[in-house]
Amino acid sequence: MLQLRLLFVSILVYSGLFAQEKKGKTDFNVSFGTYVSTGDDLPFWMTANQNGVFTLQNSNYQLFQAGFAKKFESDSASNWSYTWGANLVYGYAGKSDFQANQYWFGMRHKWFVIKAGAQSDSIQYGGLSSTNGNLDRSNNARPLPGISLSTNNFIPFLFWKKWASFKVEYEEKLFSNHTFVKNAHLHHKSLYGKASLSKNWLVTAGLEHYVLWGGTSPTVGTMPSWSQYFNYILGLSAGPGAFIDDQTNKAGNQLGIYSLEIKKEWTKSIISLYWNHPFEDQSGLEMANLPDGLWGIHISKKDRSGFITDLAYEYMNTRNQSGSIRNLPAPTPDNPGRVTGRGKDNYFDHYIYRTFTYYNRMMGTPLFVPWIGEDGIANRLKSTRMWMHHFGIKGTCESGIYWKTMFTWSRNFGTYNDAFPADIFDPLGVGPYNPPLDEFSVLGELNYRGNKLPFEVNTGLAADYGERFQKRIGGYVGICYRF
Repeated sequence: MLQLRLLFVSILVYSGLFAQEKKGKTDFNVSFGTYVSTGDDLPFWMTANQNGVFTLQNSNYQLFQAGFAKKFESDSASNWSYTWGANLVYGYAGKSDFQANQYWFGMRHKWFVIKAGAQSDSIQYGGLSSTNGNLDRSNNARPLPGISLSTNNFIPFLFWKKWASFKVEYEEKLFSNHTFVKNAHLHHKSLYGKASLSKNWLVTAGLEHYVLWGGTSPTVGTMPSWSQYFNYILGLSAGPGAFIDDQTNKAGNQLGIYSLEIKKEWTKSIISLYWNHPFEDQSGLEMANLPDGLWGIHISKKDRSGFITDLAYEYMNTRNQSGSIRNLPAPTPDNPGRVTGRGKDNYFDHYIYRTFTYYNRMMGTPLFVPWIGEDGIANRLKSTRMWMHHFGIKGTCESGIYWKTMFTWSRNFGTYNDAFPADIFDPLGVGPYNPPLDEFSVLGELNYRGNKLPFEVNTGLAADYGERFQKRIGGYVGICYRF
């Protein structure tokens, strides 16, 4: 404990001096919060979408964070700009946990950006979305370390620069030993286009592609690595040396989303309509699972001093999964009568890589909760078929006092029957829930960020009621100092 305290003191002193040297450019913060619950663990919305800072299970949790960050200079005339930052976390819940949750360095030259390290995504839709507006990429898990190449947000597109722009991103990240398949990689790329249809209408559409690849599985051994890199990132079948199903199907665990947003600006408010459609294989790419996806609306008022400044509603459905017939290999010359199926996509789960998790937290929507095996590693997901209604509202009571509340109601159907081959997976209760499990989760927060105190005061209450989680009520109080 003494060494840990000395480390935090050193970080505070160094970061404070650094912030003074770069006054107005590097922000520093330190915070402490204490959390309590009537259950064995904290309520769902206390720990979900918190960048994976909660790693222990207990009815009492103490959380200390310290960090600093510098953003790119958006108004600079210089061709070069830099970003850096870090966030260190110490948690105590019967035992201690210390993590370097975020750490990154990046530089921009004109429109080109390169970053290295682990950094969370910026908050979207007023922080009211259940997934931060992205089914596959919420802030529920700890950021993965890696390297990324991208454009500096949207950039003008050739001759149509007055009304069209685009952005791209290409990333390679590493799981290390904190997932079922050790030292697996995560590849991610995205392409988005934006069109200005009129003065106040914007349409943004894009495609994101993720691949879990490489690594060593405790059940099937070592997977091919860089020698088959292009098979992975291009969605091709695996070559020799790979697991046989990867050779007849696709290399690695392939998944992604189609994304669409329509934004309209009025004099006093902005409304955004957004949609995510998931895919895991060819059937999803061809939208055989069209009923599935995330639909959302966010209304934001330009006057940020009103009692209500933001409203959000989301509906998510993942019950279709391209139908109830399992994906089967295509007919072959030796077996021309074999039936081909296209269903039971079982989102975010995979026969080799098991789950789309990091440090046991789902990297996509937090409504997908993993099983934790006896080895302490996420083994698979408890329920991948569900629908959800989610509401979020926030605003201000008076100068310096801010409030926020979220309500989520989900109905969970488990998985299709025999979603996994029995010779590869231990059952672990996988299959349909009969009857389905309903769950209601709520969160209410009240924060003071006025001028009378040199720090922020944060309080909140949360509760879960239903058949999926333990019935519980929790609360927290914390302080945060920024300079």
